[in-house]
Amino acid sequence: MRARRRVWSLPDPGAVRGLRDLALDRAPVASHTLYGTEAPAGVIRARMLTGDRILAVRGPAGQPLDQTPGERVKRQVLAACFEEWGPREVQGARVTVYGRAGC
Repeated sequence: MRARRRVWSLPDPGAVRGLRDLALDRAPVASHTLYGTEAPAGVIRARMLTGDRILAVRGPAGQPLDQTPGERVKRQVLAACFEEWGPREVQGARVTVYGRAGC
C-alpha cells in the first residue's frame, strides 16, 4: 500500500487486521511519521515474490500512477507474476486481489 493510502486504515485499524503491508519498512511509531516509511524497491519485490496472493489498494480510477521506484516495482511484479482475481470499489478506493500466475 502506498504511504499516502495508509491513511485510509487509520480510522479503523481493524479493517486491515491480519494483513501484512509488504511495502512497509518502519511502522508509524517506529519511524516517527503518520504513515510509516517504505522499504527499498528490491525488498518490496522480494517480499511480493514470497506470496501466493496479494491484496492491492489503489486510488480511484483515473489517478496518475506514482513513479517512485517502489511503486514501479509493485506494478512490474504484479504484471509479470500475478493475475488479477477481481477488483472492487470500497469507499473510493480500488481493492484488487491478485493470485500467483508465474515467476
